[in-house]
Amino acid sequence: MKRSILAHPASVLALSALVPLATAAAQQSEVAVSPFVTFLPTAGASPLAGLALTLAGNGGLALRASGHVSLENNNNSLNATNSLRPWGGDVDAVLFIGGRYFGGHDHALSPYAFAGLGISGRDSLGRSMTSNNWSYGAGLNVPLGSAIDLFGESRWRMSRYVLPTSSSAPSPAQEFRVGLSFHIGGGGASHSRGAARASRHSLQTCSEPR
Repeated sequence: MKRSILAHPASVLALSALVPLATAAAQQSEVAVSPFVTFLPTAGASPLAGLALTLAGNGGLALRASGHVSLENNNNSLNATNSLRPWGGDVDAVLFIGGRYFGGHDHALSPYAFAGLGISGRDSLGRSMTSNNWSYGAGLNVPLGSAIDLFGESRWRMSRYVLPTSSSAPSPAQEFRVGLSFHIGGGGASHSRGAARASRHSLQTCSEPR
């Protein structure tokens, strides 16, 4: 039996996280929608495809919600035909360092760091398994145009809520994510309005009698 996409836990998680963010979008300086692919270094693991929504104001701080699902069903399940594909979702706090990405800076290379909470699920021996986790990482935005960026990042995911330096802490699992960010409204609109005001002011100054 085929499962509806709305019944998939990854879809539900992404929608529940993105809806409140979208509600606050009008009050933010910029919004970015980012399709991406995540690669796992584990041998034989299928890449994950997903979508992220990032909201931010001035100062380089941002909030990002994302959901992803495996491109292949590589679960260790007794009934692989009807089992859920591995899925997951994250909510991250992101700090952009320079660049235009958020906060009205010039459009340039923009490194960033992030940390957040996540959830993941999979089937194991016919049972659905869900686990919570936290992760941290860093990445880089490369501008491709006035409203499009290419980004790449590395994430280290902790399977338990302990510091990586704690005694008996599990080794973090590393992930690599690449994608495109499409910027919507906010910063670009503010920049255009500012440029228009500056142009009008210049014309008024030139028209005044000396």
